Amino acid sequence: MNISSLLIHAQPQRAEHVRAQLEQLPGVEVHAVTEEGRLIVTVEKPDDLEMTRAFEQLGAIPGVHATTLVYHHSETLDDESPAKKESEP
Repeated sequence: MNISSLLIHAQPQRAEHVRAQLEQLPGVEVHAVTEEGRLIVTVEKPDDLEMTRAFEQLGAIPGVHATTLVYHHSETLDDESPAKKESEP
């Protein structure tokens, strides 16, 4: 499981459009939008590859100037444990 927090800088006049686009993406939650076009976002994905793809999607939204990673946490959940998967038939 991967959880990341990002600060997204968007064109101020497109901030609400960017919010709407972000809210359509699975695992993405918008927590705040400022008048200056800054958005506070969290992303939750099951693995590193999906998280990387999500970052690429966020940066490709029209009106987004930049995405800045603020926090990232990764852990293996009990049901994702390689040892547990090996022991299952």
